Amino acid sequence: MGEVIRADWYDLADDSRAETLDWLNTVYFPAVQALPGIAWVGHYSIVQKSGKPPTPGSPPRNTVSDPSVPTGGEYLMLTAATAPDIFIMADSALARLEDELAERLGRRIGHRRAVFIQECAVNGPEYGACLPGTGPAPAVQLGNLNAASIEAELELARFYRMLRFPQVSTTEGCIGARKLVSILGWGKHGILYEFTSMHDDEELFEMRFERAPLSSRPPLRHVLHYVIHGPRGPAAGRRIWPE
Repeated sequence: MGEVIRADWYDLADDSRAETLDWLNTVYFPAVQALPGIAWVGHYSIVQKSGKPPTPGSPPRNTVSDPSVPTGGEYLMLTAATAPDIFIMADSALARLEDELAERLGRRIGHRRAVFIQECAVNGPEYGACLPGTGPAPAVQLGNLNAASIEAELELARFYRMLRFPQVSTTEGCIGARKLVSILGWGKHGILYEFTSMHDDEELFEMRFERAPLSSRPPLRHVLHYVIHGPRGPAAGRRIWPE
């Protein structure tokens, strides 16, 4: 099993954004990083979407409409650990730390959380730029989603193995991809793409995948026909901690 990854999506209030980010950078993130069992912590500023399709002619994205699912999405914190218990058990060092800091952490708006274990992974051409266990990638795209049916889950599994993973292996600037399965939170599936950088004009990395050289393209339905994304998903952005 690869690293266990917790994702935290949230917004911050404009009038306290700078103060909260300073506290996160100087107090919270270093404290989490120092805990036993934590492999790395990465904090990302998410590029907000303009509403245009991710690739020309692609179907519209379907997103969850359940009002009980929090909708934060300006920032994404990724925390990698050696075992799920670090994120789950009430007496873990992380849980105790977050209990102590609950008041300040409660300032996150629309906070949503998921814990993922790794189903499989594939390397990109820039794999050597950020080897597993060495820290968070400079830029990421994280999708959290459900398939519309059991049959669609099989389609989704084939999509990754027959199309997306071969694309990842030749995509410009791609370090790799991790297909994830959730053990906590909304959405059964996760997909984390790691990149060396994100261009100023990019909202997502989908056009890079489309341009990736392939020897053949399998006859598959577009994945957007049968998946439901989490709020404001997928999330793509640049790392802002550590600098």
